Amino acid sequence: MCFSFPLGTLDNKCNVQKNSTFMASNGCISSTPVEITSCSGFCETSSIYSAEANALVHSCSCCQEMTTTKKEATLTCPDGSNISHTYIYIESCGCKASDCSGQSTSLRRRRRRL
Repeated sequence: MCFSFPLGTLDNKCNVQKNSTFMASNGCISSTPVEITSCSGFCETSSIYSAEANALVHSCSCCQEMTTTKKEATLTCPDGSNISHTYIYIESCGCKASDCSGQSTSLRRRRRRL
């Protein structure tokens, strides 16, 4: 699900967030923290009445990766050996159009069950 606020109301626009953490895979771990990335922030969503369609027209977008690269980290295993681990690194993020036609229906269903 995407959350949205009118453009210009928040400074949290969709962009790359960086975090350093120890990377682990198959019992092996990096000896130093590795920079990993994620996309975070707000994108525009709207519902506008269309006289031509005599219905509400929905427009949704989600903060997602736009460009990525593959990077490698060296991980040290319990037996002292090293392995190379390839991971995806986000270079840029942006607002990508998404289908929001079913979101209000699923929200209504969830509320009824509560």
